Amino acid sequence: MAKHLDDVRSAVAGLHIDRSSGQPARHQPITLLWAMGRAATGRARLLPWKDASSDLKRLLKEYGRPGSDPAPQYPFVALRNSGLWQLDGVVGEVPVARGSKLLPWLNSQNPRGGLEGWVYDLLADDPEARRLVTDDLVSRFFEGEAPHGLLRDTLLLGPVFDGFGPVPGVKAGTSFANRAALHRAQVHRPLQGGICGTGENGAESIVVSGGYEDDEDLGDTIIYTGQGGRDERTGQQASDQQLTRGNAALVTSRTAGRPVRVVRGASGDPLHSPASGYRYDGLYLVDDYWSERGQSGHLVWRYRLVKLPDEPLLPGTSLPVPTQPVLPLPVPAGQETLTRVEASFMRIVRSSAVANYVKRAHDFSCQVCGIRLGTPTGAYAEAAHIQGLGRPHNGPDIASNVLCLCPNHHKLFDFGMLAIADDLAITDRSTGQVIGRLREIPAHQIERRFLAYHREHHAPA
Repeated sequence: MAKHLDDVRSAVAGLHIDRSSGQPARHQPITLLWAMGRAATGRARLLPWKDASSDLKRLLKEYGRPGSDPAPQYPFVALRNSGLWQLDGVVGEVPVARGSKLLPWLNSQNPRGGLEGWVYDLLADDPEARRLVTDDLVSRFFEGEAPHGLLRDTLLLGPVFDGFGPVPGVKAGTSFANRAALHRAQVHRPLQGGICGTGENGAESIVVSGGYEDDEDLGDTIIYTGQGGRDERTGQQASDQQLTRGNAALVTSRTAGRPVRVVRGASGDPLHSPASGYRYDGLYLVDDYWSERGQSGHLVWRYRLVKLPDEPLLPGTSLPVPTQPVLPLPVPAGQETLTRVEASFMRIVRSSAVANYVKRAHDFSCQVCGIRLGTPTGAYAEAAHIQGLGRPHNGPDIASNVLCLCPNHHKLFDFGMLAIADDLAITDRSTGQVIGRLREIPAHQIERRFLAYHREHHAPA
């Protein structure tokens, strides 16, 4: 490793650079810094000329020697003489780097260029080696300057990344050859394991690759199975999963509202997975979690993740909310089978009439604690579905499947911390104590089958 680093630094020191103006030209150093940034963030080592040229031209124009021609074709070819650079896909003889034939030749052949494989691997895996080579290039070719903008734009200098949310410089849709490349790019750090994170801080990322028999990949929604309990020889679930490690991390992401990076592997659902390797597919929110018996009969933890939209969803409709109940109220029919509308992705259309009916029937008072919250514009309460809407719960959007709750008890109910028995006794699962009885009125009766479903799918670990 030390010998390879010395070789890189010697090659940087030996670069043949035009100094006719009294200042060193920066075409080759800037191109090397650009390629090093790609290694640092785990992006493809070799890039076709037509894809690389626009990035290089912009960097050369902004950070090159004043008065010099921002011509990326020259360093793209000349660097192969340094021993650090590879041109791939070349047919025939390569024209002289400074000649007039070079640009037409590049546009015609469109070869791929980038760091030699061993140079890329060294600089991708060793941050200290990256720092030393960067210092060599800056001190030699940017004497007396501090090119922070260049280092930021080449992703060799940037904000501190804490592991959560989008990785600086990595866009959704970026492909990676293997788990090592995902690790180097900080998109998914574990070389093995589908969940990166801790119960204390939450989940940074998951890999969806068809490893668990109960997984469902629907594209904009993923029903993801937690980790543990699988027989590595057969791939079948052999024991119950525990709410620890990565499984607990995804629960923390749900409670904290922290998005999770999703990576898909080639062995996942062919409709949504890459043909080879891995692909970063953006940020998803953990929308729900529960436990159930999987296909093999063992307890598994499951999570519904919903893709964050690239643009705002279509606004929903809402009815005016009166401050006082109007009874008797006609019970709205609701929907046994839910419809969907297409915005930036498919999302359940909830009936605002059903939610408003339930809240008005209870005069906006929580069915658990009885609190009625007042706001400058009227009373406030939240409608909570007992059996969740959408896959995999597929609960109906009807009044008998909805509770009127205050925000605190809505969250506790969604997190499974409140269990409501068929006799409407409410158990606080954090203490195991019965804290009261759910308030039910003639105008709004709860179907017990929905309460049973909620209890079953939020059973204690």
